[in-house]
Amino acid sequence: MPGAFPLRPEPVAILAAGVVTPIGDDLDAFWSGLLTGANGISTIERFAVSDLRVGRGGEIKKLPSGDERGRRCRASSLLCAAADDLRARASLDADPVRLGVVVGTALGGVEALEDAIAGGPSLRAAAAGLYDSPAHALALHLGARGPVLTVSTACASGASALGLAADLLRADRADLIVAGGYDGLCRFVMRGFDALRSLTRDRIRPFDRRRSGLLLGEGAALVLMARDGDVPGPRLGRLLGHASTSDATHVAAPDPTGRGLEHAVELALHQAGLDAGAVDFVSAHGTGTPLNDRIETAVIKRVLGRRAAGVPVNSIKAGMGHTMGAAATLEAIMCLLAARHGVIPHTLGFEEADADCDLDYVPHGPRWARPRVSLSTSLGFGGCNAALVLEGRAA
Repeated sequence: MPGAFPLRPEPVAILAAGVVTPIGDDLDAFWSGLLTGANGISTIERFAVSDLRVGRGGEIKKLPSGDERGRRCRASSLLCAAADDLRARASLDADPVRLGVVVGTALGGVEALEDAIAGGPSLRAAAAGLYDSPAHALALHLGARGPVLTVSTACASGASALGLAADLLRADRADLIVAGGYDGLCRFVMRGFDALRSLTRDRIRPFDRRRSGLLLGEGAALVLMARDGDVPGPRLGRLLGHASTSDATHVAAPDPTGRGLEHAVELALHQAGLDAGAVDFVSAHGTGTPLNDRIETAVIKRVLGRRAAGVPVNSIKAGMGHTMGAAATLEAIMCLLAARHGVIPHTLGFEEADADCDLDYVPHGPRWARPRVSLSTSLGFGGCNAALVLEGRAA
């Protein structure tokens, strides 16, 4: 029937990427920062943190310059900075009505709403705080008049956005889609995580025996996606399969068994037409919290079986903090860059093994390897899970 999806959809091409992060304000600087172990964690300066238990995070001290950027809310500015980096690397040559935008976020424009409330009534300022306002600001910046969608699955949002964009392309709702994720640091979210005692006073230590929590970061990451057969030219790689699931066990905490994440991985691999034996590398959510890292390790071991000990697994959050809505897209981009350049970034902060986390977490430094098929896993508050299966290409 018209519009129905095949059981095994065609892969979707990822043509190019653009980012802005605490370790680099464009794609090249981001990649260099991952390989050199750059530290983008510092005391937050944009708002007061003296009353918080932890006042550090991955703050972007200065955004790349851009026309009108100072008049946008922080979230919109992050997105537009990443879009400018993307446009410097690829042409968005499409009929504007066939150019779409799909972005994921945990917070949307909440900082703009927070500022509007603190500063008194302002309809214009409050409107910038709507969840989908940054997505529409990005569409305006790009001249995109196709589908403009915002998805929020907490910290899995950046993966969910790529999956939704792939579905829209397969359904012929657009010819090109700019997709990804973003979130900005703000006092509202810092106070929330601080109250939950989720933030560490130490450094972020994914999968390490001494791990004691996460630190937040901010950023934006975007990719340009198209139907695979429509683009004969160069590309970063392909999205082969994706899936999202819900634990449905708790309003905030993940299911300690990891069943929801495991199901997402299985569905993504099935859509890709691959079994677990095809996975060369796993980009883990790897927040550095005791429960998350234990869950992910157990799920990876169940999915990969006897191969698990020999498959490299990394986390890139220690240098930037947990960038929330941007995290999963940044990790997907990292997977494709690893295949392009033949090197896997190491897990910064992992130094001491843990009996519950006993996989190959790429310690000490980058590793020369060229993963063709990567699995990227994400978890979010409320039991949101997402998995992406990505195919990279050598330069």
